[in-house]
Amino acid sequence: MSVFTASDVLHPIDEAARRHLETMSGLQSAVKAYHKAYSERLIRSSQLAENLRLGPRQLPEIYRLLPPICEAFGIAEPELFLAMGPVNAFTIGHTRTSITLYSELLDHLSLDEIEAVLAHECGHILCEHMLYHSIAQVIELAARLGAQANIPIASTLLSLASGPVRVALSTWSRKSELSADRAAAAYLGDPEVVTRLMFRFAGIKHGSRFTHDVAQFSAQALEYEALRESRWDRFLQWQIGQSSTHPLLAVRTREIQAWSATPGFDRLAALGAQVRAASRCGACGHRVDIGWRHCQTCGTAQTPPALERVS
Repeated sequence: MSVFTASDVLHPIDEAARRHLETMSGLQSAVKAYHKAYSERLIRSSQLAENLRLGPRQLPEIYRLLPPICEAFGIAEPELFLAMGPVNAFTIGHTRTSITLYSELLDHLSLDEIEAVLAHECGHILCEHMLYHSIAQVIELAARLGAQANIPIASTLLSLASGPVRVALSTWSRKSELSADRAAAAYLGDPEVVTRLMFRFAGIKHGSRFTHDVAQFSAQALEYEALRESRWDRFLQWQIGQSSTHPLLAVRTREIQAWSATPGFDRLAALGAQVRAASRCGACGHRVDIGWRHCQTCGTAQTPPALERVS
């Protein structure tokens, strides 16, 4: 049974922006057809051929963090892959969902920060972002295919991917990240790990010897917003926002701090703690009962001293 629901963590501007997308006739059916026939098949083939699929015997230290999150969110467990790349991750797929972690996350982030990244990505699934997120990620590819080859589905998407639709998708995609941040903070029971992630994305590695302060970074968001003194300033800020796939880091820091101070956060944090406190297999992260000799999910031998709690 799920602990969290989408309504627990959905940011109001995410919800409002998605309602706007849902009014665009023809978009959903074209997107679903495109994913089923082409993009999801292509992406999974590439993942299986090039990336590491994590599991109880492939980087279990990372993989075992995923099942408790899925249990808390009441979602089907997505496939988890590791690929060479910068400090980043993404979730894709409407009918068959997967999460891809890039390799530099393992070098730059602590284990609890990687857990926060996984909870953030699963937050997108919880909030049912994947249909529109997926199309936002592949719409440029679809447009290129439609222009270069006679692929009917891609051509249909090309006709739908006009300027207003692209802008709407891009705007919503950035706003949806705020809901995923909320999901991660609620699951971990503390906004501190999520705000630490913002420092990682800003360039401060895990274990850095340099002093850094969350409150100072959050204050930058207020200073940034105060710069809107003229139409030209507002246009420049709009350009900055359009060039990014995510909300600005200082803004995300301020948003998650403010939300975690609301009365409902403590209730969610307590529910997340219950899930994380359960006895779990050290290889796959699924629940085990004290006294089990083997995990009933992955078959890994369990000895009482070796039972681990995923936190």
